[in-house]
Amino acid sequence: MAARYIEIKNSIKDDILSGRYQVGEKLPSERELAPVYGVTRVTIQKSMHMLEQEGFIERIHGKGMFVANTLAENVYFLNDGPSDAFLGFSREFGSKANITSRLVSQQLITAPEHIIKALNLTRDAQVHAIRRVRLIDTVPVLVEDSWIVQAVIPVIPASVLDKGSLYEYIERLTHKKIKFYNSVIEASLFDETLASLLDVAVNSPMLKVTGTTKLDDGSLFNYSCSYNRADKFRVKNNWVGK
Repeated sequence: MAARYIEIKNSIKDDILSGRYQVGEKLPSERELAPVYGVTRVTIQKSMHMLEQEGFIERIHGKGMFVANTLAENVYFLNDGPSDAFLGFSREFGSKANITSRLVSQQLITAPEHIIKALNLTRDAQVHAIRRVRLIDTVPVLVEDSWIVQAVIPVIPASVLDKGSLYEYIERLTHKKIKFYNSVIEASLFDETLASLLDVAVNSPMLKVTGTTKLDDGSLFNYSCSYNRADKFRVKNNWVGK
């Protein structure tokens, strides 16, 4: 059963899609919605935040929440706001949809030159080289390549890569939080190999995201490159002026 805030989000989303609320129309306040759904304002805030993430509403400071979109696009946002920890794909989107993975390859290799430079490794360092297809509600949306330092994470079971959350496993194994993630996002096109994994046309638009990840003690442990379908993802930056 879905969490209550997800049920409420879906209910309000259905009202928007059905035309009950129009673009530009102001929605009832969180204080007004809480008794309608029989929940606290905190629960309503979670629901409205998800609608804002999905692009259906816009929050204007001092004025309220307004309908921004009335079309169902099934689009997800990358870099959506600050966090005190980096969640990873499964945990970031797990509250919004059913997230699954398909393991393509996994092997232990000597780190290639670009991984040595990215993670400050020695020449003989070993890394787990992993390729996975990630799916949202059974639809393949991205291919993810990861190079994880074996000295930090000795063993990674295939079952974790296929069915679980890799970052959740790493936090349990190391007893440390995954705290820092630096990334670069650029536009590109899918080549034949990547396109076939996602069942999209060759040269379809892609958002390519490369980055390094650290544990909260500062240990660099992962270099990743994800190839995201541009029809499924957008980049969102939050900026507040003073």
